[in-house]
Amino acid sequence: MNEDTTLTSVVPNRLRTLRARMAPFVKAALLRTGGYGAIRRLAPSRQVAILRYHAICGEEGYRYADPSICISPGAFERHVSYLARCYSVLPLPEVADRLRARRPLPLNSVAITFDDGYADNLVAARTLHRHGLSATFFITAGCMTGGEPFWPAEIRALVSLLREPVLQLTSDGLPIEVPVGDVLDRRLAVKTLTRLFKTATIPVREALREQLRTAAGNPLMPECMLRWEDLAEMQRLGMTIGAHTLTHPNLPSAGLEAATLEIEGSKGRLERELGEPVTLFSYPNGGADCYVTPELQRVVRDSGYLAATTSHNALASAASDPYALERVEVEERVEDLAFALEVERFAFKPTAR
Repeated sequence: MNEDTTLTSVVPNRLRTLRARMAPFVKAALLRTGGYGAIRRLAPSRQVAILRYHAICGEEGYRYADPSICISPGAFERHVSYLARCYSVLPLPEVADRLRARRPLPLNSVAITFDDGYADNLVAARTLHRHGLSATFFITAGCMTGGEPFWPAEIRALVSLLREPVLQLTSDGLPIEVPVGDVLDRRLAVKTLTRLFKTATIPVREALREQLRTAAGNPLMPECMLRWEDLAEMQRLGMTIGAHTLTHPNLPSAGLEAATLEIEGSKGRLERELGEPVTLFSYPNGGADCYVTPELQRVVRDSGYLAATTSHNALASAASDPYALERVEVEERVEDLAFALEVERFAFKPTAR
């Protein structure tokens, strides 16, 4: 390799490294100096950013939720305060109605959503109410506290309790070995098992779960999901409750018949318990290779839902499919949230039609 070739490969790498190091400072400076506000005024968004949250917790929550989907309570307070000051924060049902009717949205509109139904979401609802805002909480209806344990959280808890260096499982008669000997092995094991559960049918997932429970000594699981009385309080605070299936399967992997039961069943269960119509749905397992299909969108529509959200990272608009609404992934720092809403939005790609 000659000197010119070396330079052409090294310089871009150094620029990328410098950009990565500078990014936090640039984002913070734009927030501190009012740069994001200037962007909003000069180039306001006519789309809507539907924000996608999961757990509101610190490190204590890592026992039940992946750190990548956790926002600390202090950071969430800053998010909510910033959104209340700077954006038109609308309830998702209003957003869905406007998009379906192709009625214009207020400039710089935002809607707030939560997936899964973690118990810490009650504190989030109270925080939102204190700031005069509302959100939609998509609930895994069969996994409320007192119901079936929420399998993504259960995997994290059970793997931490394993004593043998290798977890031995079988699936369809085939052996599966998962190293769990040290901290790194266990971290990778959670990812491996999560991927395995997502690609399985529901009966296969449950068979694997039983084997994992046995290997961990069949312990009682800590409570980490909302209770029905929590949802009732959240409704009184002005929050909207949506459906997120009964048991959080990856719907394409489950098969159409089982997926239909999950989609219809979650709506029915929530409506019976809460006494109000449930008209919004969120497809689970957005990190899966395939988690929503046109066939599943038709099932959601035919089940009586008026709109559904995905995990596709983009802003939604009147051009969006109401049964595949785009959302914006959130991060811990408020400057990252502002950067996504005011800078990255110009690079977001809408869902292909």
